[in-house]
Amino acid sequence: TSVNLNGTNSSPSNPLNQTSQQRVSIPPRTTSHSSQIPQEDYAKILRVLQENNMTESMEIFKKEYQSLFNKSISSYSEPYFTALDGYIAYVQDQPDTSRHEFSQLIYPLFVHMYLDLVEKDHSEEAQRFFMNYVRNTNLQATVFAAHKDDLFRIKSLVTKEQIAQSDYVKSFRHNGRYWIKLCNASLELLDQFLIKQQKYPLLTKIVQAYFQLEINDGSARNAETQRLLSGGRLGEIKTEDNTNRMYYGLLRDHDLTRILQHKALLSSSAGGDNEDGGGDDQPSTSKNRKKLKKDFFNQRQSKASLKVDQNAPALTRIPIPELREHERTDLINTFQEDYSRMLKITPDTLPSCCYYTLLNGYLEINCLEISEDSTLLAIGGKNSSIYVYSLNRKKLVTMKLPSELERLDKSNEHIYEQMMTNDDSKDNTNSNQDSDILYNQRTLCGHTGPIYGLSMSREKWFLLSCSEDSTIRLWSLLTWSCLITFRGHTQPVFDVQFGPFGHYFASCSLDKTARLWCIEHAQTLRIYTDGCNDMEALCFHPNSNYIATSSSDRIVKIWDLLESKDGQQLKPLRQMSGHKLNVCIMKFSRDGRYLISTGYDRQIMIWDCSNGSLVTCLLGHSDAIFSMDLSRDGSILCTGSADFSIRIWNFSQLIKDKDDGKLETVQRVTPSAKYELVTYRTKRTSTTLIHFTRRNLLLGFGVFIPPTESTTKPKA
Repeated sequence: TSVNLNGTNSSPSNPLNQTSQQRVSIPPRTTSHSSQIPQEDYAKILRVLQENNMTESMEIFKKEYQSLFNKSISSYSEPYFTALDGYIAYVQDQPDTSRHEFSQLIYPLFVHMYLDLVEKDHSEEAQRFFMNYVRNTNLQATVFAAHKDDLFRIKSLVTKEQIAQSDYVKSFRHNGRYWIKLCNASLELLDQFLIKQQKYPLLTKIVQAYFQLEINDGSARNAETQRLLSGGRLGEIKTEDNTNRMYYGLLRDHDLTRILQHKALLSSSAGGDNEDGGGDDQPSTSKNRKKLKKDFFNQRQSKASLKVDQNAPALTRIPIPELREHERTDLINTFQEDYSRMLKITPDTLPSCCYYTLLNGYLEINCLEISEDSTLLAIGGKNSSIYVYSLNRKKLVTMKLPSELERLDKSNEHIYEQMMTNDDSKDNTNSNQDSDILYNQRTLCGHTGPIYGLSMSREKWFLLSCSEDSTIRLWSLLTWSCLITFRGHTQPVFDVQFGPFGHYFASCSLDKTARLWCIEHAQTLRIYTDGCNDMEALCFHPNSNYIATSSSDRIVKIWDLLESKDGQQLKPLRQMSGHKLNVCIMKFSRDGRYLISTGYDRQIMIWDCSNGSLVTCLLGHSDAIFSMDLSRDGSILCTGSADFSIRIWNFSQLIKDKDDGKLETVQRVTPSAKYELVTYRTKRTSTTLIHFTRRNLLLGFGVFIPPTESTTKPKA
């Protein structure tokens, strides 16, 4: 149940609405001091004293004027000090079991009071008000701990013009009410303090104008749970915002387990044909195998296909192109060659880490991307260039010359492989010519600003890049050229990512929007707006029906790619608050049920997509976390941080304990020792990218940070 403190929309029985029409009388700036000198005369007197070298008299005059000025301004800000001090004292008098619930109001009250003072041209009083409470060590450790980033923004707002132009103020004051969850007993006590006692009408006015209270059933939540869920710019998330159904299950056509099971069918079919027909039946065997593959991927109405996960979306919910023949073959070959030899990671068999250190790249490299098969590495630089490297002994493939393409048999099922020039081909009739056009590294140029994000398609044909120049470019990794430039964003684009099937991709930008695109069209398919908050990071759900975004208000949101039926603006399907600083990276679990987010606040937060609730929070890193990946079987979570370490967590055990009801730390911080398996440390390399190969081997990538003088200078 939510309580709207605006009396015009609520029932008269709510005592908090009885003074909705009451106006707070705030004393105007006093002019009773007859000795107060206007600012112009004050400057003239100082000039005369300075011209006559009357230094001592000038200092005495300054002190007297400042004393009179302080007395004149204190009369206006005094009600603000009195009201907030009174409420803080009231909170301190509450019992330990509910004190933390009342403390939720201190920060938003403080911000609204400060903004009121600045908007009414009392900047000096506002600064004094700000510093008086920010310097309070008790408030720093409790109330303000989750809002340090916003406090830095607030301090810089000293004029009405700055407030009018500030995105933060628009988000905080005009993008919605500050949402606070209280138990019923706490709400009754708050009503008693604000309304019935009538001590601080200024507080009542602010609460009615900018706050929304939601009543929680039962007793007050524990302080640790409330602390974890705090940090959002507009408080917590409405319960009703996370009630719509989300289909987080996987699509059957791309379910890895299903393809693995089909591997035995193909093998047995091939063996049976050979036994019955011998060598003369080879052509029919090949034809039967191809038919089995086609039937397997195209089946829709069989009994087996009807036994689908109830949480999985319909195959036609989001239009996804059918897998082409060579893509189907590649998928099956991948599982036969790599996943069958996958390393099973357990606490007793932990993976080693192969680490790639990038030298001479400090302050020059913005982002890294690795191909799904771990053979290509793309680097985005601040000089607007993209560098692509081969991570194995093979050189980068290049499409053959047009004259050679004309001679190929287009009916051959391996036509795509034959179109490429590579250095391991058994047919070396043109080896000298091939060696001239093969490279270990390629440079892609076209952007006019630093590269902020990269994403490579699964088959390694395309590379997406986004930049400060507000554009997204699609590059061909076969012809090594730009195919198309996507325009639509009006500000720098921070992140871009291919969907799991390569047909769609999404981007997010400083222009406060995330956009859905298709590689076949230059126009935007969907636009997701986030009010007054910049979109900073995103990721695709494994079933390609949803995307998750993080924004400058530190709220993680999940959006449905399905178009709104009523044609209204698209709204987030899930919203999760808890991060205290900006989120850098997000990942969905392999089964699509959970979302993991982390960033500058060093918190690894695991969310349940079914209802938007927090499962737990993992702590262990001592600096910002920039990279994260899950093992191919989804059992292990790996995180890389700027603290020069990589940590491996037992994700499957954590989820098992949660399902069995053994996770005692639900909605609380989980001790790092409980699920942390091992920590790998680098010398001075901040990990930018972590990647599990198809065989569950761990790769790490980072930029070496040269030591500063303070770290190399020997101690005395």
